[in-house]
Amino acid sequence: MARILILTASMGEGHNTAAQNVRHAIEALSHGQTEVLVADPYTRTNPVVNRLMQQGYTAAINTYPRAWKLVFNFLSRPGVVEGMGPLLAELTAGVRSLIHEFQPDVIASTYPVFSFLIAKIRKRQPGMQLPFFTIVTDSTMINSAWYRCHCDGFIVADHATAQVLIHGKVPHSLVHVLGFPVSAIFDTLEPAPHPGTGAWKAIFFPGGRADRAIQTLRRLGELERLEVTVVTGKRHAVHEALRKAGMPRRGELLGWTDRMPELMASHHFFIGKAGGATVQEAMAARLPFLVSHVVPGQEEGNIALIERSGIGTLAVGPPERVGDVIEGAMASGGRLWSAWRENLESLPQVSASRQIARFLMDRVGSRSGGGVPRG
Repeated sequence: MARILILTASMGEGHNTAAQNVRHAIEALSHGQTEVLVADPYTRTNPVVNRLMQQGYTAAINTYPRAWKLVFNFLSRPGVVEGMGPLLAELTAGVRSLIHEFQPDVIASTYPVFSFLIAKIRKRQPGMQLPFFTIVTDSTMINSAWYRCHCDGFIVADHATAQVLIHGKVPHSLVHVLGFPVSAIFDTLEPAPHPGTGAWKAIFFPGGRADRAIQTLRRLGELERLEVTVVTGKRHAVHEALRKAGMPRRGELLGWTDRMPELMASHHFFIGKAGGATVQEAMAARLPFLVSHVVPGQEEGNIALIERSGIGTLAVGPPERVGDVIEGAMASGGRLWSAWRENLESLPQVSASRQIARFLMDRVGSRSGGGVPRG
């Protein structure tokens, strides 16, 4: 039985989402003939430190976005990640151990650091030349850590991202534009139709402080024909603050949910930060996107994608700004919303998860070396 290992990290949900969607697609296409393991080496190696890193990342993007911008720019400088060898020694050993345990035929990664670790493992063990591919989960404006360490191929969401890699000296032949691996469930869902004289529906993922989310929801509550589904995810303190404030006035307050495809397909607006996976899922659901919270760095490219494609807009500034934008989009029979939806409909709707799955499955057996001998 063929084996494919997908490395990921719990720094935001996008990396895990991409990895799991590719896994599901491989399992479906191979009819059980390919074993897939999605693994987070950070968690396997040191779960306590990993939990602290996740908490620090979440705090940075929601409370101290300018500080995160500094970190993003620092990691993008050549030599920074490359010089972290001693700090990443335990993680490197964990990846090496994982490879020996699972004995994969192909390795893929949805997190940039692993390309540096795999390169180090290959250098120290020339016999371990497994095909290795990086699935880039950001778009357009991406950290150079994604592509500074060359591998056997880079899978990107669109041609704009491909040009970034090529401009960064990645050989054209190594860049594969296959799309972003959203869930195959989106292929079976129809987007919410124009509500006519009924209620408009918006999904709101609050970023930043709870008091700002409350102010935003108060303004949205003034729009009589709008219902808001608030999804707080794992931000339990924000969830409790909104519950105590009686928010939203019309709609539903949810915590973590695994029903995002269905929710996106049944709503008319998405409000939140422009995470790589979230933007691509909204595009698959043909759901106009309002960016209410900016995380400088990787998400700036996703914002550029939204504005360049005409599928939503930036709605940052005072908390009331989101309500003003939605009110304008609903005006004149929803003329602006209809324009966004028309642009979304014109985008190519491809089953990227399946395309990426086929790509990786086709590479099984293409080892350039002996790989990991199986007992």
